[in-house]
Amino acid sequence: MNYLFSNKFKKVSGWVFYLSLPVGLFLMLTERIQDIFVVNVFSIFSHEWVGSEPTGFGWIENGLGDEVFTLLIIISGLVNSFCREKIEDELISRTRLESLSLSLFISFGLIIVSTFLVYSINYMYVLVSNLFLIILLFNLIFKFRLSKHYNS
Repeated sequence: MNYLFSNKFKKVSGWVFYLSLPVGLFLMLTERIQDIFVVNVFSIFSHEWVGSEPTGFGWIENGLGDEVFTLLIIISGLVNSFCREKIEDELISRTRLESLSLSLFISFGLIIVSTFLVYSINYMYVLVSNLFLIILLFNLIFKFRLSKHYNS
């Protein structure tokens, strides 16, 4: 079975991924991401950080900027990562598998190290950023190995 996307999505998803990553990072670091797309949404569980009780199954006002950028980065990153190459052979498949394995090892290695060195809410930021780091590392490693293969 082949689970790869068509090659025609590669360029557009790459542009969306590599442009939305720094914009999302900037908005997250400046905390402006909470002010984007503020609407009432249905929440299964909600908890304000300071002085309120957790609520469940109700309507809350929330900025959907972080959810939108998260979906944009993950979906475009996955499509870009798993698009078929123009010439897809066993060597490309093996390179893709090795790049994915290496990106997972690096990413989970960083989680293990940060478990012992990063605490409180900053640890949650490390875990959330790791969602994007796996895809980013895979793309960079895979493209580096492909360019090394094509240039040799």
